[in-house]
Amino acid sequence: MPGPAAQLTLLARVGAILGSGLPRQETLERVADLLVPTFAGWCAIDLEGENGELERRVALPKAFPPLPPDAPHGPAIVMRTGEPELVREVTEDALFAAARGNWAALAVMRELGLKSAMCVPLSAGTRVLGTLSLLATHRHYGGADLELMVEIGRRTAVAIEADRSRERTQMLFEASPTPMWVHDHETLAFLEVNDATVERYGWSRDELLAMTIKDIRPPEEIPRLLAVLAERQGAGELRPMEWRHCRRDGTVFDVEVTTGRIDYAGRHAVLVVAHDVSERKRLERRLADAEKMEAIGRLAGGVAHDFNNLLMVISGYAEILRDRDGGEEIEEIARAARQAAGLTRQLLAFSRRQVLRPTVLDLNEIVAGMEAILHRIIGDDVSVGTRLAGDLAPVMADQAQLERVILNLAANARDAMPGGGALTIETRNVELAQHGEDALDGPHVLLAVSDTGVGMDAEVRAHLFEPFFTTKQGGEGTGLGLATVFGVVKQSGGGIYVYSERGSGTTFKIYLPAASCPEGRRPETAVEPEPVRGTETVLVVEDDPNVRDLVRLLLEHNGYTVLTVRDAHEAERACTELGVDLLLTDVVMPEVSGQALAERIGQVAPDVRILFMSGYSDEAVHRHGILSERAAFIEKPFTERALTAKVREVLDA
Repeated sequence: MPGPAAQLTLLARVGAILGSGLPRQETLERVADLLVPTFAGWCAIDLEGENGELERRVALPKAFPPLPPDAPHGPAIVMRTGEPELVREVTEDALFAAARGNWAALAVMRELGLKSAMCVPLSAGTRVLGTLSLLATHRHYGGADLELMVEIGRRTAVAIEADRSRERTQMLFEASPTPMWVHDHETLAFLEVNDATVERYGWSRDELLAMTIKDIRPPEEIPRLLAVLAERQGAGELRPMEWRHCRRDGTVFDVEVTTGRIDYAGRHAVLVVAHDVSERKRLERRLADAEKMEAIGRLAGGVAHDFNNLLMVISGYAEILRDRDGGEEIEEIARAARQAAGLTRQLLAFSRRQVLRPTVLDLNEIVAGMEAILHRIIGDDVSVGTRLAGDLAPVMADQAQLERVILNLAANARDAMPGGGALTIETRNVELAQHGEDALDGPHVLLAVSDTGVGMDAEVRAHLFEPFFTTKQGGEGTGLGLATVFGVVKQSGGGIYVYSERGSGTTFKIYLPAASCPEGRRPETAVEPEPVRGTETVLVVEDDPNVRDLVRLLLEHNGYTVLTVRDAHEAERACTELGVDLLLTDVVMPEVSGQALAERIGQVAPDVRILFMSGYSDEAVHRHGILSERAAFIEKPFTERALTAKVREVLDA
């Protein structure tokens, strides 16, 4: 057997071959070349195949005779037992047993002139991957030889298992639908990228391998990247971090990156997994915006509701004083109250608590009917054009509010074109499939308002629909115009989207659900009837004493008998005991709402007519801001003329 020095040399040379990174088959062949002829006359390496049977991978010389699976010695026995086998002396009986009665095979084995044989398992931990068989023609193997080959077999098995693990890892790396890459932790150069990275980022594999990870970052992200790498000294981070990456076409998207330190081809490297979280970030931003707008909407609606009660008192008494005494001062008070009421209606529209009175509308008719007033608003230096679809589907919406939407958008377009330009209003039918942040679906009608003005940047677009947000200087405008547009569109079941870049003009696209319309039907024009006096008994339920006293005064002035109460319990008793003809109730009250009161009165006094009043209502009777067919409503603040007319209408219905 070789001496200790020779054994160490042999082990070192085997180790060098196993660690060379050569393909597995070439590695096994070189190990066999190392053992033949210095250590054996014949060498064979067999590995377990996918079907569990041994497969000959290396035979040196190539004429190495395979032993039958049921031979008493050799690979099959070692594979089953996992124990090495040593045949110190190959006798005639051993050859005969190995041939298993095959005289031709026995003759071949006799010609080999074998003197000794051994077979060792290729074991990696508890797994036996195959066998290493050696046949000697000029020497006899001993126990030390067997120990040496067992160690070589173990090292070979470990190398095979590591290579298989690399293959599995590479397969997972390549097949992963998530972008993954390896980069040098010092130079930051890409060392390997998977197919998902190529597909997602747009560069070819060769292009990426000539780049560094800085090249897929926006310029403003690079200082942060270098700072993080310096802090970690190139170490990986299992905790995900969010970054912004660039595609080849220049688009930027959000990613969540997880990294880990690895050795790659003898280099210190970092394995990176990059998850595209653009959609998640978009949904997070949408949720945050929705929560913000909802909070602002609740605040605006609450302020408007309380303010309307104050305006109710101011405008009502101003009207009484004007009718009695006249005077320009009183008229100025009334005019200011009307302007304030307009502002509160805009707040209510944004908060989606404005009561809409929807009818079946033809948007083309509305746009065509507004062309004259649009020309007056826009001015002579801006051309107004329309592109109206000939077969436009009808929509279900409030005509007055839609006209306000168009006027607000036109006014904003005018302000964006101080040097003149073009305003275009377009309508057409569209079929949507989960469109935009509102996930609009099905047939819709598009109303697009475009201008050639100065446009706006992303920061302005982000705050565009917030109430009181304005880019106008010197206190011009209230910042409620687009907030009103937003509220009306949302309350009508639609969606609004803005497309704009600084210097490239702006387009607002409004999508409203298409409605069915019986042939020949046209929207009705609401005409306020002349006020008519009455003698019926009206019960006023209002928790604000100032509003309650004013309504009583207005109705009594027109001949009605008026009873006033402050809550639902008093109202229920009055309706059952005092012969009430009409219940005029606020919608939002402490403890019991106006809707709940109306339901109670409907049970105990079904003949009593009911009229709701409020600055806003989001109760069931006005769910989503839309009146039910049977609910009568008057919006605060109202005038004496509007109140008496509405009361007469409900009583005579």
